[in-house]
Amino acid sequence: MNRFVAAYLLGWFNNPALLGWLAAAAAPLVIHLLSRRRYQEAPWAAMQFLLAAIRKNARRLLIEQWLLLALRTLALILIVLAAAEPVWEQAALHLGSGARVHKLLVLDGSYSMAYRPADMSLFDRARELAGRIVQESSLGDGFTLVLMADPPRVVVGTPAFEPNDFLEEIAHLKLPHGGADLPATLAQIEEVLARARREHPGLKRAEVIFLTDLGRTCWLPELSSAEAQQFRERSRRLGEEASLVVVDLGQDQAENVAITELRLEQPYATARRQITVLGEVRHFGRQAQHRRLEWLVDGRRVGEETLQLAPGGRAAISLSHRFETAGNRVVEARLASDLLDLDDRRWLSVPVKDQLQVLLVSGRPASARQPGAVDFLEVALAPLSEQGALVRTRQITERSLSEVPLREFDCVVLADVAQFTSGEARLLASYVHSGGGLILFLGPQVQIENYNRHLFASEEGRPRLLPARLGAVIDQPEYVYFDPLGYAHPLVAAFRGQQRAGLLSTPVRSYVKLHLPSAPAETAAKTALAFTTGDPAIVEEPIAQGRVILVGTTADATWNYLPTSPAFVPLVHEMLGWAVRGQVAERNVLVGQPLGEDLPATAAQSTIRLRLPQGDAQTIRVAAQPDGAAWSWQDTFQSGLYTAEPSRPGMRAAAFAVNLDTAESDLERIDPAELSDRVWAGVRFEHLTDWQDPLDRASAPVVRRGGLHQQLLGAALCVLVAELLLASWMGRRRG
Repeated sequence: MNRFVAAYLLGWFNNPALLGWLAAAAAPLVIHLLSRRRYQEAPWAAMQFLLAAIRKNARRLLIEQWLLLALRTLALILIVLAAAEPVWEQAALHLGSGARVHKLLVLDGSYSMAYRPADMSLFDRARELAGRIVQESSLGDGFTLVLMADPPRVVVGTPAFEPNDFLEEIAHLKLPHGGADLPATLAQIEEVLARARREHPGLKRAEVIFLTDLGRTCWLPELSSAEAQQFRERSRRLGEEASLVVVDLGQDQAENVAITELRLEQPYATARRQITVLGEVRHFGRQAQHRRLEWLVDGRRVGEETLQLAPGGRAAISLSHRFETAGNRVVEARLASDLLDLDDRRWLSVPVKDQLQVLLVSGRPASARQPGAVDFLEVALAPLSEQGALVRTRQITERSLSEVPLREFDCVVLADVAQFTSGEARLLASYVHSGGGLILFLGPQVQIENYNRHLFASEEGRPRLLPARLGAVIDQPEYVYFDPLGYAHPLVAAFRGQQRAGLLSTPVRSYVKLHLPSAPAETAAKTALAFTTGDPAIVEEPIAQGRVILVGTTADATWNYLPTSPAFVPLVHEMLGWAVRGQVAERNVLVGQPLGEDLPATAAQSTIRLRLPQGDAQTIRVAAQPDGAAWSWQDTFQSGLYTAEPSRPGMRAAAFAVNLDTAESDLERIDPAELSDRVWAGVRFEHLTDWQDPLDRASAPVVRRGGLHQQLLGAALCVLVAELLLASWMGRRRG
């Protein structure tokens, strides 16, 4: 069948292919013609008398036979038509008129659509309205569905012509707890429209219908000049290819209060020591409010306070708490619910340790005349308090580096290590990528080319480990000193206002010149401390889940007098805290960011049972890695707690907090004038403000579809009964 004919018939029948069986309606006539025979006539007196009697009723008999034939043929036609499922039409309202239309529904999936001004959320109303648009559309229209999220998701990419299946997709659609990427959504819309034009030429027109609250954060994205130009060109093309309709579901002057931040003040938490959790609550609205805030630890309420919030104001919140035992702990801040309750809760996953485990690797052992660098570091890292040592250290030589399981340590400190083999470089890279902290002090034994080749250059596909390339050793005829660069970096911020701490007065004789990568886009390295010559002294960079800190001078008195300075102990502790803070960060991510954990190689091929915030669970296979094992989970589009429970005995469960990026908590909307001037300048679109009845427009003759197959089957049954009664009556009369 010609595809254009098929497309036309699809507008009138659900199963047009079955119409070919109409040829079976000719069967009674064919049977009649095939059964006709020729006879030889012979005169017979008695037959002559009988024929004379038959001629008197010939016309009546002919009419009866034709009537039987018509009834049998009609019964077959009715049965075939019923199987093809024809439809009837009734006048209704429609967003357009004329030819068959491809309707692409775009549902705003930003979490501001969870705002609930009445008995249902804006997202539920968008789904309800989408269902009405489908049900009131004309026969033969095709439907596709895109969820405007970050990233956007094509739910139905090929036009669907069966309304019930499409309505089921809408009913099962869930609101993600993230934002929305309008430029990326338009790119997906363009692809769906292009595919529909290729595969379904019978759809003569296209309409793109946005069901949205017109949130300013989503509809006025921050774009570079190149991105803005691409967005304008794509919008112009869409306006030419399709009719654009914006159904505005938003609420003017909507009020909302949200918890926008929750973090640990300390870089790490240890048992039996006080920790402080800091946070912030913001008021997005024009009316002053007071709100009750609860603090929970592991689901148990431990505190409560009432916040006074000025219009557009902020309130700092804090909790001091002491964990008596080590393990995974979860702190939650919870506001009394408002009309947007998704941002009224926030979680913080805190891995609590008994002590930090630090491995000290010595490149040059102590001599009788001078202690080694690791000796100074050990004294600095293990000060005693009333609760005991915060840090437990272990010393090894550089030759033992490959023999020690690095995953047992929270941080590895290398002091004047001469060189590395490729295997040792891979071990260190794997350790840092799995969340470990690495601190490197340089010194006279360091082989600069070896460092650059194995730790800085991307050798054998291994990612860069050093935050800066090593240059030449600088020997100054006169001492240089440290420059804190305005104490801008958190690593040295504790020294602000502490000029007598000795940091600025520590003389340095020699150091290695550090060169940060020239392209800023290639690195996240930052200079925390410099020398008065302008060269970097301490450079740090987050690498995967871990962090690396590179110190351009020694940890002993070979090149400087830092170990004898009062600033040495606090500086070393600040570096340690900054190096291991990624262990807390990797347990706390934003919606849409992946979860994962690096495990020992013995855990490969085991499973992880991941409990989701919705209450259900997923089983994840632990995959083998070159230097261990790991698991990951990408689908974090719902905020809340995710708990990973290993199947292997002896391995601890891990709690992950997935929180909102609260940009969508500001419910301010753009008005139609801004939409026309700043978003779709020069692009024709229609803006509807009455979300309760957006289809009520006078321009609109369309149809509502209904099925006829049941009526046709009933008619076929009546015809068969009539044929049976007629044939029976005729037989009795002849008898």
